[in-house]
Amino acid sequence: MRRTIVAVALAAMLVVASCGRTAEPPEDEAWAAEAETVIALLADAYDVADPYQMARFFSAGGTLDLSIWGRGVARTPEQVVEAVGHLWFMDLANVRADHLFVSPDGALVWWSAYADDIIRGSNWVQSYTFGPSGRTASRGFRNVWGFDQRDTPDQTIDTAEELAAVRLAERYVEAWQYKNRAILETIYSPAVVVRDDILALEWRNRDSIMADLDTADPIQPGPQPSVFVYQSGASVQSVQVIVLVQVSGDCPRLEARRLNLSGDRVDREIRYTHVPSAQRCLADLPDGWWTTFELPAELLNNVTEVIDVAGLGVDLINAEPAHEEFSRWLFDRFAEAGIGLPEVSAIWFPPAPECDEYAGLATESDARYQGRHTVVICFEDHRLLWEDSESGWFPIAASYGLHELAHIWMVDHLTDDTRAAFNEMAGLEVWRQADVEWAERGVEWAAFTIPWGIVGATDARWPRFFPEATCEELTARYRLLTDHEPLTECGEDQST
Repeated sequence: MRRTIVAVALAAMLVVASCGRTAEPPEDEAWAAEAETVIALLADAYDVADPYQMARFFSAGGTLDLSIWGRGVARTPEQVVEAVGHLWFMDLANVRADHLFVSPDGALVWWSAYADDIIRGSNWVQSYTFGPSGRTASRGFRNVWGFDQRDTPDQTIDTAEELAAVRLAERYVEAWQYKNRAILETIYSPAVVVRDDILALEWRNRDSIMADLDTADPIQPGPQPSVFVYQSGASVQSVQVIVLVQVSGDCPRLEARRLNLSGDRVDREIRYTHVPSAQRCLADLPDGWWTTFELPAELLNNVTEVIDVAGLGVDLINAEPAHEEFSRWLFDRFAEAGIGLPEVSAIWFPPAPECDEYAGLATESDARYQGRHTVVICFEDHRLLWEDSESGWFPIAASYGLHELAHIWMVDHLTDDTRAAFNEMAGLEVWRQADVEWAERGVEWAAFTIPWGIVGATDARWPRFFPEATCEELTARYRLLTDHEPLTECGEDQST
């Protein structure tokens, strides 16, 4: 298969891998679905224990504040790799994003992780501000209490400031639940600013909050755990609290409230909207960072090896040792045939979004590699090796691997006259056309003819849905395409 990748909606990136593009969701797309996609990619980076993939969210200028775990603030991708790598020494596993809350310019994610034995777990919240090209700022908040219920039996509150923050959070929820003016006046500073940018609400002092208290929706404690605290290592005055609450009303919904403390008072409060709740309960909501956020171009590129092909580096993505050996073998077949090498900048192996639909894919102009050629080969390492084949590779894997590289080779080597002559020789009418069946396109026949000719064995076979061809017919087609004699000689069972 062959395709030229174009810009697509961010919400579909997990399917079609077009990174670094401005999101343009369909009109019927669920509100903030793009934000859910971004967080799913973050969750994947956590869950596969890949600090390098996580670091791609934090390009130069991004910061990751893990002071809650004694890791300080990482300000470069290299420091992010070190900080995130430390988390897996804490036995984080099975990481998932349990809840996503957003404001137009930020997000809060409630993460949970459980060790493989499912005996103990961890919960924490991270705030995110997403800037251009992956300049992400994130801060971790430690779960310290859950309204009389600890996250784990051995969890403790580390400092007097954390204990005071927890007590304030408990009073805060009680005061809003029962609309208790006396308690609220002791919680908020006189010049407090409270904002809910999704619902276009703002109060610029305590008096304005009190004036609207009677008409405000009451709240109840949110899901356990409900309180998360950040305390700067540099100053005990820098304390923030995240409280998860349930807003009552005709359609009860979750909400996260981020409280900045000045001493024992709240001087700033930002309210974040729970994405699933909003999709279920709210309408006419504004767009936010998720509609303009540009994912780092390398986000899905887990480059595990770079191989030298005639002096050019080829990135191997998600490659195991067997993939590296297989890739070298693929290029060696072209080199031995003397027909020139396909100029490929990168090869993807599973997991790759294209593998949800194809066995492989050749991309003539890949935006992820500045318009250069790339291919995807959708065979996991355990599906490559096969002792009973002449090459040592599973025949269908050998066939499709060479097939995708042949697509790229043909882009740079075939003329229109050659394509027309091949179609005439094979009895076909169309070289490549979207509304023509795959098995009736000349480009696909040719992309399997070249592997047959260069493999030098019976390994590169045509798929069953192509018409059977004799060895002589394949030889003639190969000569036409390459102006060379095939390495595969006619003999026993060379026709399929």
